[in-house]
Amino acid sequence: MTATQNSAAISTDNTLKTFLCHAVAANRSEQKTLTLVVPAIVSLQPAFFCDLAESWKLLREQLGLGGDTLLRVDYCSTDSGLNWLGGLRRRLDLFRCQRAFIRRNLADAISLTNCLIVSRPVANGGSVVLGISGPEVSLPGWVKPAQMTLPLRS
Repeated sequence: MTATQNSAAISTDNTLKTFLCHAVAANRSEQKTLTLVVPAIVSLQPAFFCDLAESWKLLREQLGLGGDTLLRVDYCSTDSGLNWLGGLRRRLDLFRCQRAFIRRNLADAISLTNCLIVSRPVANGGSVVLGISGPEVSLPGWVKPAQMTLPLRS
């Protein structure tokens, strides 16, 4: 059996909900920011962030967090200096995500920011902070990294 045969695709009903539950627990109980560390070859599309926002809307109701509790996603990179083209592409991707949030009526559930460092969660704050970064980003001590791995090809 190959690695791709026994791995499940990300689904909005299970994987994202579980990931978001871990993010809430890290923020509230551990005062840490759960950060998805994405391999350099992976590019997260607006559909991923929209699915994340939809899962968040359902989860915050189930957890009793209130309809105004925002999922704040800090998307961190080192795209600057000589890699200005990468930074420009990232800003364009974020703009596309913001447009998708508005089209799908998700702007009240999620906030997506481009940053250099993942934010620290605020105790009992009005938002839950989730980080996303590449493997090249140096993460601060208040971050709880969640390494994304890809199945090996055979």
